[in-house]
Amino acid sequence: MRQSTTIHTAFVSEGLLRLQKEAFSDGGPGYGAEAIVSTSLIQQTISRRYEDVLRNGQWGYPDFDAEFSHDAMDSWLLEVRARSYVPGEGTWVTYRVHLYPEAAGRLEVFDDEILTRGLFATPGEEDLPSDAETLKSELIAFPRTAENIPAWMWDKFRTAGLAPPVFNAELKTVDWDNRRRPVTARGTDFSGEPTIIDVSLEPGVFAKIGKKLFGT
Repeated sequence: MRQSTTIHTAFVSEGLLRLQKEAFSDGGPGYGAEAIVSTSLIQQTISRRYEDVLRNGQWGYPDFDAEFSHDAMDSWLLEVRARSYVPGEGTWVTYRVHLYPEAAGRLEVFDDEILTRGLFATPGEEDLPSDAETLKSELIAFPRTAENIPAWMWDKFRTAGLAPPVFNAELKTVDWDNRRRPVTARGTDFSGEPTIIDVSLEPGVFAKIGKKLFGT
């Protein structure tokens, strides 16, 4: 998975236009500003978002009562997340929306956790990184092969002594804790009950996880 990129699709462009209109309208979080940058860390069980606003050449924060609507920002980013999923490779973890009153915006995405509370947050006030259980839920929903799980995720699983969920490329499933679910182009299918796996009959994928996790 690439570490960061800017997404250019029709769906993203339409969403950026809606956000631009909201941001710089009367009462919007960027009203009267030269730019606004919204950073969202989104995983299956957690989400955080911070805005930075440029007014009169100075970066600061939006008014507390000025927020983006749920449909324009949150629902849109969740849909971008699902559309960006590549089976076995995963989807993006952090999303940074750049908006301007008179120019096209852009969506920058990262395969890493951005923990600072905005672009200009006070040093030492970063959010805590996700723990292994949070990352486990993320990889169940948007599974990756062992090779595509990034080092920062592996470090968390090793520290916790947990094996991560892994995408089974042969069966197009996510396998974890002796369970298995089918995976679609938009992530894991949760519509039915998971299948129970007999590990003794399928040692290959689990042996690979153990070697990656514990080096044995």
